[in-house]
Amino acid sequence: MNEDQKQRIRQRYVYLVNKLTDPRSTGLAAHLYQDGVIELRDRQIVEKRKATEDAIKHLLDAVMNSSHQGAFDCFLKLLEEYVQDYLANVLRQSTSSDGTGLCDVCPKDKKSPATSVCLDCNQLMCSTCAGCHKRTRLLKDHRLQELTAALTDKCQVHPSLYLKSYCPQCDALVCERFMVDTHKGHADAWKDAITAAEDLKCKVNGIIDEINDITLNKPSIEEEEQKRLADLDEQRQRAKQAIETRVDEVCKLAKARAEKAKEEVDKAYLDIKLQLQITNKIASLEKQLKAYENLVDDASVSSVVKNHAEWETSLKEMLETLSPTSPVPVLRFQTITWAETAIQQAMGAVVIGEITPTLITQHQLQFSKDPKEFPIAVDSMPDGDVVVGTACNADKNKHRIIICSSTWDIMKEIKVTGLQGLTVLRDRTIAATVLDGSTREVRIYTKDGVVKSSFKCSKPGRITVNHEGHLVLIDARIATRVNVMVYHTDGTQIREFTDTSSKTVQYTKYITTTPSGDVIVSDFNDCCIRVYTPEGQLRYTYGGEDVMESSYGVCVDEDGTIFISDIHADNIHQVSLAGQFMRYVLTDKDGLWGPKDVCINQEGHLVVAQEDGWIKTYKYK
Repeated sequence: MNEDQKQRIRQRYVYLVNKLTDPRSTGLAAHLYQDGVIELRDRQIVEKRKATEDAIKHLLDAVMNSSHQGAFDCFLKLLEEYVQDYLANVLRQSTSSDGTGLCDVCPKDKKSPATSVCLDCNQLMCSTCAGCHKRTRLLKDHRLQELTAALTDKCQVHPSLYLKSYCPQCDALVCERFMVDTHKGHADAWKDAITAAEDLKCKVNGIIDEINDITLNKPSIEEEEQKRLADLDEQRQRAKQAIETRVDEVCKLAKARAEKAKEEVDKAYLDIKLQLQITNKIASLEKQLKAYENLVDDASVSSVVKNHAEWETSLKEMLETLSPTSPVPVLRFQTITWAETAIQQAMGAVVIGEITPTLITQHQLQFSKDPKEFPIAVDSMPDGDVVVGTACNADKNKHRIIICSSTWDIMKEIKVTGLQGLTVLRDRTIAATVLDGSTREVRIYTKDGVVKSSFKCSKPGRITVNHEGHLVLIDARIATRVNVMVYHTDGTQIREFTDTSSKTVQYTKYITTTPSGDVIVSDFNDCCIRVYTPEGQLRYTYGGEDVMESSYGVCVDEDGTIFISDIHADNIHQVSLAGQFMRYVLTDKDGLWGPKDVCINQEGHLVVAQEDGWIKTYKYK
């Protein structure tokens, strides 16, 4: 078979694909392989193709390019055996030398060169016959393909060659040289340019048809749209009413707070007034003073020596009572600097979509009640296992790491005397901080409880891992200034910076990092979090006593949203990466009680470890 004959068959691919039975289901490929027409590799490709169209095209190419003598005749014979005589005749006509490239519609004695093929009639046509074909009422919707449509462009690299083939893997037309050169490894995906263009048109037309289907359903769509708009309008009205209700509630709270503030003003006024009003005291003190004068004048030497200290103390108290207060106390009402933030939190936020958290799983771990044991840290493995660290103030020997499966079966318990914190690393090992007397170190445990490695560090507290896989620790010491330290997992220190509290640290600070590497320190003592750049520059602070009752466990999801557990208020704050309050993602109304620590698991759900041993998992978005 020469190249012209092959080209004519390729020009009719679309028609052939619509007519040829799926070679995967009929066993046609198996018969061709048994007869030696195609290679085993071709048979495997054909039988593994998911799309019937691709399987047939590869089969036709394999037959036309087969090295087997009489391969095409063998293929036609098999088609006839599969009761596809008409298709066999079409293929024979395509390879016939009679009338090659001539119009099938023109009279036999006046045939003109074919310029198009009708994909519905499977006829080659000259330009004149193609024009008539388009103008015929019954045939005007037929698809005409120009035979040279894909062969007019020449390769820029090889100017003498036409772009005859299409490489789907690269989405580009290629010449014969490129097929055996740059695109050699893409041989299984090659298509001839004309067929490829028709396929691509079919895909585009398919999308057009889908859009047309939508336009045809416009009345029903409009009806559904009106229903949704009406529902949306109702949601808007409900939201506005909720805002008005909240305004009333906030106003009532503000008025109640105002009355209390007024009472505080009156009390402060009376206190200061009593300090300023000394004239009424002078009369009563004059008699006491006269008595002391007589007592001193008449006292003997021994009596003075014996009683002078007592007399001096009493007289100094009288002197302080009579002296005007300096400076005079100032009575005023002081407002908070973050009033707008406080009002915003009190009012709530406008949200789009469902935000009600859903409790997915919950399980209560068995903790010692006497002495009391409680969770101090929680983290999640990549495979869904949950890792919980516990502590006991009365007995450091009861500190342990508990590894649970996603179904809450306890897989391993690791006793770690003096456990301070833990975090799960990328390789599913567990980094734990230990502080017990002279033992001050970070240990890397396997899931089996074996210490893989360890290194010394100064008084380690809570620990986390950043986006680079480095360990980030915070001091457990009691001071207003504590250090944040960053280590390689082998113990090599990378950097260190200071976190400063306004109060002396009485409770351990929690720590986490954002996807961008920022470090977040949760300070229970100041009721806030402080967010630092990776180098230790303070970016902002969120919280304070008027915003939170306490700031305990903290974590960040993949979007950079921050979650802070307020253990005393029984809620969890959801804060934007920029430090803006978003909502209380969980409260006591959701069954939350004493949230100690939080983390995000591999499914993007929020895991909360409560003080009473309950470990709860919530879907929050």
